[in-house]
Amino acid sequence: MNKLKSAFVAGLLVAASSLPSHAETKIEVLHHWVSESEVAALNVIRNALAEKGYGWQDSAVGGMSGANAQQALRTRLAAGNPPAAMQFLGYEGLDWASEGVLRNMNDMATANGWQKAIAPQVLPFVESNDGFFAVPINMHRQNWVWANKKVFDKVGIEQPQSWEELIADGKKLKDAGIIPLAIGDEPWQIQVVFDSLVADIGGPEFYKKAMVDLDDEVLSSDTMKHIFDTLREVRGLVDDGFNGRDWAVATGMVINGQAAMQVMGDWAKGEFLAKGLKPDTDFLCFATPSKTPSFLFLIDSFGMFYINDENVTKGQDALAQVIMDPKVQRDFNKIKGSIPARSDVSVDDFDACARKGFKERTEAINDGAMLGAATHGFASQPQFAGVFGDVAARFFVTEMSSDEAVEMLVDGIDNAR
Repeated sequence: MNKLKSAFVAGLLVAASSLPSHAETKIEVLHHWVSESEVAALNVIRNALAEKGYGWQDSAVGGMSGANAQQALRTRLAAGNPPAAMQFLGYEGLDWASEGVLRNMNDMATANGWQKAIAPQVLPFVESNDGFFAVPINMHRQNWVWANKKVFDKVGIEQPQSWEELIADGKKLKDAGIIPLAIGDEPWQIQVVFDSLVADIGGPEFYKKAMVDLDDEVLSSDTMKHIFDTLREVRGLVDDGFNGRDWAVATGMVINGQAAMQVMGDWAKGEFLAKGLKPDTDFLCFATPSKTPSFLFLIDSFGMFYINDENVTKGQDALAQVIMDPKVQRDFNKIKGSIPARSDVSVDDFDACARKGFKERTEAINDGAMLGAATHGFASQPQFAGVFGDVAARFFVTEMSSDEAVEMLVDGIDNAR
């Protein structure tokens, strides 16, 4: 037994006697959802859990696209003080399952037919050879452009069909006194743009070879240099006040017309909807431009940690059932901006952007362009995903050349192997 698991188990034994009875049982959930729309969506799960007789103990740690929450989790597990449940992205759940600290939910999954209900692309991130270790609540698309329609109409801009057009439109917007692109300097926000450029300029096969296979020849290619050169042009569309800017603040800049566009996952749509704005009337949503549009996907899932208390275990079971409830997935995702992880939940009454994303996901599957979002750990292991984010972010905020960026990228990936 490794040191982490030993400390974890010891802490469980000490803490078990102090846990409350069922009537008072609260299920502590560690997550990183802190924006207005995220909290509203989370309340759907919280309220459904309450209907089953369990309270919700909220442990929110925002920032760094979940990295801060993961660090908090590591600290707590080392101290033998796990939360009842934890939100996972990418390989995070797989890594914790391999540590032996997550409950196996295979019996529940089998009894409820979850495997058949979950989109095939999702299964590798919630199920291992030992069975289900997490339950998914949604599927996001990362490579969206969100635009203020009034600003586009005022400047006479239509949906760009290529990154060259988007950059040219940005120059028109700057001439009109409008910030073309809202973004923050967090590496993950910059990598959202970088991932899109790799998929859009390189194409789906190039993306797979670069971000999944980590092919040195592809990583050092002229195409990759062109991608960095394009990222430099995108940097020219950003205002100088982007340091320390949260993604939701950037979304707010598009909402109020201070900026025209944001490249961000469809969780940004939740911010528009929370303000009562409507797709195609107040704001536009379209995939980042490419000849072969891709669907860069990610999911949010929840794993349940071993806690030596029967009431908590029953509460975890209730939480898992709530998350996989079709109505909860429907109501949650209508607020969150994503689409259900369950493939048997209709999106016919979702907003226009969700219906567009659902349709384009099918098209992407047929085109071989359904791709895991590298930014959020769905293309390669975290140590490699971090290299892409670090290099792209450093390039974005310095005068580094594309040749230097490619060299740093190849060296970083090789060092992480």
